[in-house]
Amino acid sequence: MIRILGKPKRTCAGWSRRDMLQIGGLSLLGMHLPGLLEAESAPPAAPRRSQAKSIILLYLFGGPAVQETFDPKTDAPREYRGEFGSIPTSLPGVHFCEHLPRMAKWMDRSTLIRSFTHESNDHSAGLLHTMTGMAPERLESLVPILASQAPGMNAVIEYLARREKRSLPASVWMPCYPGWGQQITRPGPFGGFLGRRYDPLFTSCEITQKYEPKNFYDTRMEPIGKLTVPATELIPEITLDRFHERQSLSEQLATRVDQIGRSDEFDRLEHYQKKAFEVLANPGAGRGAWNAFNLDDEPARLRDRYGRHLYGEAALTARRLVERGARFVTVAWESFEKQGSEPTAWDTHERHFPIMKDFHLPTLDQSYSALCEDLESRGMLDETLVVVMGEMGRAPKVNAAGGRDHWSYLGNVLLTGAGVNKGLVYGASDDKGFGPTSHPVTPGDLISTLYAAMGIDPNGFIHDFGGRPRPIVPEGSPLKAVLL
Repeated sequence: MIRILGKPKRTCAGWSRRDMLQIGGLSLLGMHLPGLLEAESAPPAAPRRSQAKSIILLYLFGGPAVQETFDPKTDAPREYRGEFGSIPTSLPGVHFCEHLPRMAKWMDRSTLIRSFTHESNDHSAGLLHTMTGMAPERLESLVPILASQAPGMNAVIEYLARREKRSLPASVWMPCYPGWGQQITRPGPFGGFLGRRYDPLFTSCEITQKYEPKNFYDTRMEPIGKLTVPATELIPEITLDRFHERQSLSEQLATRVDQIGRSDEFDRLEHYQKKAFEVLANPGAGRGAWNAFNLDDEPARLRDRYGRHLYGEAALTARRLVERGARFVTVAWESFEKQGSEPTAWDTHERHFPIMKDFHLPTLDQSYSALCEDLESRGMLDETLVVVMGEMGRAPKVNAAGGRDHWSYLGNVLLTGAGVNKGLVYGASDDKGFGPTSHPVTPGDLISTLYAAMGIDPNGFIHDFGGRPRPIVPEGSPLKAVLL
């Protein structure tokens, strides 16, 4: 439920601001579909030459260690090297962690950035920085969501698609908004100075196999559950009769507004409210595109390949979304500390090695490889870019609790598919994993590169909600050596 904060303000006809917003769909149906439809139906934008039509971002929230993923430090002392060995990849001379055998087979068709770096050394700050290219005003563990912040990549793509007539939003974030699993909200993917109307579509999720963690590092299984899309479903409390009553209420509101004078803004609201009612009243309406979230028609063997955990289900849904026209789909790891499931995500200050070995590395290896194989078999990998990254890395030295602490000064980014070179390692780090030794890459550089891979000019401008032009990327330049 979206809450509207502040004192209620009434129009001269007696309708409160809260009443107007509820009838507009924020609270009326427990959904936000009218605003979503409004963002989709503006006139088409000018065509762009694009190498990657879509991006699927696998975001490893919590901070994946380079040492235990794509840049093992095999020659370092054990307290830096860690417990795992390495394996050769399909690109000669490049090794991955031994627990990523399937991902290693894709290196000759990928670009690996080994010199990603920034100074926002905390989770919310790092999430905001890596998704927007702009560091927060100050480093704090719970960075607020502000209208003055730069928009996240998901929001920018939604904004650029605002004039297109589309059946699905251009941008989706799964399995839940960042922070839901800890009963907070983290910044990063939101609209910022573009306005919240350009937020991506956030799915919800239902954890179906729960357990009560003994502490934050009590990882026993990957989260198992299902994705839900509240924007296209009636909430259980609303029967069909109540639904039609509320539709009538909306029509009465339109009549009252006619009496006091209409506005362009309200006309748009009414138009999209009607379309929302049409979708909800007719179960078959929009089924083709919105059916992307229904995995029942996928073969059981394919779902097994992706994994029957929440991240496998979300990765498969991501493929179905881009297949139906979505442009930027994020599958983000989440801490479900307050929701009865896996609490740690990639934030392994303790029990780092057993959590990596038994859970997260096999899960990532499975979902990523299944996604790439599935895209390739459908001829979609030539137009889809798969990105693997997190908001930070982990500390070079293993701590006394057997974990690695925060370390935003060195991270890896793996790029597979459309728009980037194949078999390329960009940048390097020192032998213990403290930081880059060549070609450091900032969040702005990475974001510029991803836009360029999609055929979007990273030097262009977007307009804030006040109509003022702003750079599409606050600072940074595309990595020419990475791009095709």
